[in-house]
Amino acid sequence: MSAPGPRPAGARPRWLTPALIVGVLVVVAIVLVAAGAAARPGGGSSYSGGGRSSGGGSSSGSGSSGDGGGELVALLLWLCIEHPAIGIPLTLLVIGFFVVKKMIGGKQSDWNSGGSSLTRRYPAPYVPPVVASRPLITLDVIRRVDANFSRVVFEDFVYSLYAEVHRARGAGALNRLSAYLSPRAAQALQQGTRGPVEGVIVGAMRVLQASATREAGARVSLEFESNYTEAGRGCYVVERWALVRGPSAKSRTPDRVRVLGCPNCGAPQEQLFSGTCKHCRRVVNDGSFDWTVESVQVVRREQRPPIVGSSAEEQGTDDPTIRDRSLPQAIAALRAKDPAFDVAQFQARVGLIFQQFQLAWSARDLAPMRAFLSDALFTTQQYWVAAYVAQRMRNVTDGARITNLELVKVESDAFYDAVTVRLWATGLDYTVTDDGRHVSGSRTKPRAYSEYWTLIRGTNRRGPTRTDLACSNCGAPLAVNMVGQCNYCKVKVTTGDFDWVLSRIEQDESYTG
Repeated sequence: MSAPGPRPAGARPRWLTPALIVGVLVVVAIVLVAAGAAARPGGGSSYSGGGRSSGGGSSSGSGSSGDGGGELVALLLWLCIEHPAIGIPLTLLVIGFFVVKKMIGGKQSDWNSGGSSLTRRYPAPYVPPVVASRPLITLDVIRRVDANFSRVVFEDFVYSLYAEVHRARGAGALNRLSAYLSPRAAQALQQGTRGPVEGVIVGAMRVLQASATREAGARVSLEFESNYTEAGRGCYVVERWALVRGPSAKSRTPDRVRVLGCPNCGAPQEQLFSGTCKHCRRVVNDGSFDWTVESVQVVRREQRPPIVGSSAEEQGTDDPTIRDRSLPQAIAALRAKDPAFDVAQFQARVGLIFQQFQLAWSARDLAPMRAFLSDALFTTQQYWVAAYVAQRMRNVTDGARITNLELVKVESDAFYDAVTVRLWATGLDYTVTDDGRHVSGSRTKPRAYSEYWTLIRGTNRRGPTRTDLACSNCGAPLAVNMVGQCNYCKVKVTTGDFDWVLSRIEQDESYTG
């Protein structure tokens, strides 16, 4: 038998079989696109995909990491076939790079957040991330012309209005809220209504535009992601609302935030008709007295129930921290106002809230967490707990612990102080059915992630921060009903008037500062 002749130029080596090429590329794809469980208290994958976003402005899960994985796999596949001498070694190098990155990634300095203290263990060098440059659109511009404007109060008002408007349109009663809706907005909302609307939950709210002058008043453009049930069917919706307010309109106070009667005289909704109050006989839907929804645009609307137990890749954990440039001055101002404010105590309270949150979430019982959550955030989290119960699933977060905690922003207004931290954590994160069947996530491999948490406290509050399971008003053992009232002193403690409560949870890829 004659010896084989020379291999033609560019021909594939005989050992490089199609099966080998496919196998190598499958390994690359797995390394690049490895996904984890989508669920945990307050965050995870996108809101539409079943992760729990914040009740006050968390967001969807479009992120930066993993976007180029498909293109890289395609390039390596082409190289392995057309230029194997280059493609095979390069592919092996890529696999090695991502394996090493996975092994060493996320090893922040270690924090133990158990019980009533947050103590650092196994000290390791930690280099603070740089201030990231992202487009920053905030509501702060309104405070320049209205000293009483509070973002916390405004967000509570908008969440309440959004829910009330959709419930009213489902009942054919939008006229009751005509003080806050232009005719054009009311018409856009009513179109396509199929029946009663219930269980309205705002999963995310983004500020798209904000402007204010003393002469023209204020204008805000917001984008909502929400879930609700309409005519018995679950819906996922993205809407954009434009709100306007005249220069003479005054900001709401916290005690009036959820009162949606006449914005001029306070008459009940029954006195409103086509934007006019029968009691004070004033046209009240032109922004002269309060915010008016000028227009509504439905960007996306899909019929589907809340999705729980899905899987998605973590987004943004390695992104640079977005830290406010005026943070040192803001902390100093807070300490000057309240000399008892201590960063270590504040971090300890965050650690306490974190641990209680994991236990309550895994047990599908948020009652032990009620004292630590604002009304809006509690409503959102309760919605997702109910969705898991309804679908006979449970998301478990075993061994969850904070690995690093960093203050990134402090701001104050007429009613609230707000402190935002970036929290890095790790732990098991998996979903099981009530009969024990595994749905998603890993029972053995911890998942690292980070989020931005904002806690609020009334500006009149002074004194040390509580780091134990006791009422922030009377000091009795912590026992709070679902309304947020202490069972002992009967005072509502979830408003932030007595100590820090968690108001907002935002994912890395959505937080803008």
